[in-house]
Amino acid sequence: MINWREQLEISLVHPGLWPAAATDEQVWERSVRLVLEDSFFGRIEVAPIANPQRRRRFAEWLRVTNMKASYLLQPLIFGQGYNLQSADQAERELAIKALIAAMDDALESGADRVTVISGPEDPQAQLQPQLDRLSDSLLLLDQAAAERKLKLDLELFDTAVDKKRLFGDSRMADKLMQQLAGRTTHLALLADLSHVPLLGETIEDTVSNTQAWLGHVHIGNCCTNPEDERYGDKHPYFGYPGGCHDVPEVARFLQALISAGYLSSDRIAGLGIEIITAVDEDPGLLIAGAKRTLLKALQAVETRSPKAGDLI
Repeated sequence: MINWREQLEISLVHPGLWPAAATDEQVWERSVRLVLEDSFFGRIEVAPIANPQRRRRFAEWLRVTNMKASYLLQPLIFGQGYNLQSADQAERELAIKALIAAMDDALESGADRVTVISGPEDPQAQLQPQLDRLSDSLLLLDQAAAERKLKLDLELFDTAVDKKRLFGDSRMADKLMQQLAGRTTHLALLADLSHVPLLGETIEDTVSNTQAWLGHVHIGNCCTNPEDERYGDKHPYFGYPGGCHDVPEVARFLQALISAGYLSSDRIAGLGIEIITAVDEDPGLLIAGAKRTLLKALQAVETRSPKAGDLI
């Protein structure tokens, strides 16, 4: 029997739960400390920290609490419009330079992982040249990450519903990683349960197509009803009326990860919880609900692989 605490490094994606933390230092400090003080989590995933003093303070908190951190560059990419597969070489170089600089900030903050995404899809351009340019950019980012001893995660995003990124389809992800095979050392994929319905895929297909390249995963919810106010990549709480995911879907995701070997008895696997707080919702209640959802899903999983053992 395997205690799930010994097989999972559970993290919390901080920015979505406390959007005000981006502009309010008191909210940022209070909310970050709340996560670091919670022994349920072994990792916190944070947006870029602009203030050097705050970065150093955060790094000290990580040391004191024996916590790990991932540095999420998605907010920077969205906010500045960076495009790693832009046809404009100057734009591409600007994006690469900015993201490498952000890796230095990640190091100062005490993080050991950084996460990136592709640029927006260009429906007028051919796919392969865009993938080739993305591949070239990722090679440079991987080299920079290796020099800094940082793990680099490339997240699969929705391609046609909300954020409309180029990179997200799991078959495309497999193709790109095969294209990069043998040329990268620190690059891996991040598959997010909440993006699966937005991509029109099944949970099992997403995991199967990406299993050879997975470095981290997220669990979250989404809504595919255009009439719903949480439509798209809004990450409502698990069990949200009209949403796609609750305990059964999280359990299916876990089972698929076990079958793929991502969750097994011989490694510690990273699993992040991502929720976005809507108006009048309380982050503390959302976190409590997400914890219970994950624990119930773990209890519901029937392990089929002898190698994976039992998650309890």
